Amino acid sequence: MKPIGGTAYLKINGDQKTLAGSWSVSPTTTVKTGVTGLSGIAGYTDAARIPYMEGSLIDTGNLSIKELEGLTDATITLELVNGKTYVGREMYLAGEPSHDASNGEVSDRFEGKDVSEKK
Repeated sequence: MKPIGGTAYLKINGDQKTLAGSWSVSPTTTVKTGVTGLSGIAGYTDAARIPYMEGSLIDTGNLSIKELEGLTDATITLELVNGKTYVGREMYLAGEPSHDASNGEVSDRFEGKDVSEKK
């Protein structure tokens, strides 16, 4: 039986980080939303959206939130135990990261122009 989850590796511009908890990836660049009228389903809208990678890093003492905040053109690679790899290009730190001092976790969301999926 082949593993499907539980181990992952994340690199930001080639520098490996320590992951915590769960990470999610959304490589899609569009979102479809259904439209209904009084007579039923009329169709859908197709709007642009920003691909992202989201999760928590563990601050082992060398993680700088200020450095993450300064990212504007990063390459982020997420390798999964199931053999898939996601590569985000032109990524930046979106929103406001939060550092949980009780467990050393820093919650992050990286958005960018492109997240490709490789098997």
